[in-house]
Amino acid sequence: MTEKTYQRHYANLDFPLNIYAHCLYLQEGNVDYLHYGLFKEGESNPSAREVQQRATDFLLARLPPPPCRILEIGIGLGTTALELAQRGYTVTGISPDPQQIAITRQRVKESVTLECVTLEAFSAPTESYDVILLQESAQYIQSLALFNKAYSLLAKHGLILIADEVGLQRTPKYTSYGLPLLTYTLAQAQRCGFELSEEVDLSAQAAPTVDYLLWVIKKHRASLLVDSAVLDDLLSVLREYQQKYREGRYGYVLLKFAKTKAPRWKITTVTPQDKEPIRALFSEVFAPEQMNDALWEWKYGEKRGLGIAAWQNSKMVAHYGAIIREIHYFGQPKLAIQIADVMVSAKERSRLTRRGAFFLTAATFPEYYVGYGAKTWIGYGFPNQRAMKIAEHLGLYAPVGKMIELRWATSTAKPHLWTRIRHLQPQHLEQNKIIINTLWKKMAACLQEALVGVRDWDYVLHRYLSHPHKQYELLLVSKRFGSQALGVVVIHRQKETCRIMDFIGDLKHLPEIIKQVRRMACGMQQVILWITENFATAFPKPLEQHDLDIQIPHSIWCQGVPAEDIDGHWWLMSGDTDFL
Repeated sequence: MTEKTYQRHYANLDFPLNIYAHCLYLQEGNVDYLHYGLFKEGESNPSAREVQQRATDFLLARLPPPPCRILEIGIGLGTTALELAQRGYTVTGISPDPQQIAITRQRVKESVTLECVTLEAFSAPTESYDVILLQESAQYIQSLALFNKAYSLLAKHGLILIADEVGLQRTPKYTSYGLPLLTYTLAQAQRCGFELSEEVDLSAQAAPTVDYLLWVIKKHRASLLVDSAVLDDLLSVLREYQQKYREGRYGYVLLKFAKTKAPRWKITTVTPQDKEPIRALFSEVFAPEQMNDALWEWKYGEKRGLGIAAWQNSKMVAHYGAIIREIHYFGQPKLAIQIADVMVSAKERSRLTRRGAFFLTAATFPEYYVGYGAKTWIGYGFPNQRAMKIAEHLGLYAPVGKMIELRWATSTAKPHLWTRIRHLQPQHLEQNKIIINTLWKKMAACLQEALVGVRDWDYVLHRYLSHPHKQYELLLVSKRFGSQALGVVVIHRQKETCRIMDFIGDLKHLPEIIKQVRRMACGMQQVILWITENFATAFPKPLEQHDLDIQIPHSIWCQGVPAEDIDGHWWLMSGDTDFL
């Protein structure tokens, strides 16, 4: 193939399809498909075209006979669409890749309706299709988006046919999200109103495709019109895929779903466009409290928020939300989520079963966002005992700690000889930033065997100094001579109570810090502090200690960190909540 011919046909395909197409052309002189093939055991050097056609035939054998209206999502080079049209089917093909559309249009002429669009943006009347076909395109579409849209587009008893790679197991070894897990996909399809009618494991037949791609890229490397470093990266990814197939982490399946009775609730991921329904549900559930624009932005704005919602018609009836939080996990930086605004409309709260709106949102959330290879590594929250017991009964959570409250009387002691306490002045931003970041490093060093949310300047600035409704004070305790910073505490005055929201610094200075806060709070009745029970002994002996009706939950629904690995290891305080 000349460079001119390559540029005209395949160079503008999305990477790495452009590389695969070029290699196939160089090896076989023609390119009809871009998907995996199905190899027979012991088969000797079959052509790519032969094994790819075998995969297509296996999929199309599940189709009802024509006349039948088919929507193909992800059309490749149009070979399947053309074959379907020639068999008498009415075919619509969509792809967000304009080059795939252009190549397919040359191949199918007027026999297939084509549209350059994503499934999410695709528009058609309800029940427009009898079958939706996805050959290695389902992995690029969120499962809820796919099945919810398919339910609307399919006629009664309509079918979804999927042939694709899937994740079978996730472990700590792989940190990237990777392929969607098959178990999650099947569960979410059912929640969206589909019944699995056929599942075929094709992993053994499809996996040799990765071997073939590695071989053909290496063979024609010198002729490929792409930077060598790019090819090295692609080969590395393919070798990783090869290993994952061998270990049983990745697989290849055929799935056939049938549309059934409409589900009671529609389950969706939450987007910024859902702000008003979230606020309306918040007002209903937490009345008389309200969530105004400023509070919503503080919690969920700038991509801090994640959520799953349940809808009845156009009304949000359940919401399972969370805020992304940077943490140190036994000394390693990770992303976590703090569960927030778990809400169910009063009319739906009686359905506390695995068919209820709470379960559907609470189970779908970790499937999307938590665990090995997911967006966040781990989660935490502050449910009361009743909510925790419900979640435990449903198999969602396991407890990994609990919160307690420590109380001290305020003190009338004179100023200390060796240390002093003062407010951090808001106008000294750079100086405050240096102080807090330095103290956070010392605190992180103390908590190498714990889980703790990052408490650097950026966090303090957002969590406390940018709160839309509450006023917090930042107090610095330092040596009187030399001014060495020992710790920063964040306090919130509540009538006669001084609540310590947060502490940042070396834990060995906590006794001196508490002494200074008690003295500073002279004139108030008490100083209180929330802390996870496992770290209570880090503080000086309190006047009173009270158990709170709050346990720390850990998701056991997703493939992720076992609860026993972190039980009793969280450092959490009042400031780790979103409501104090």
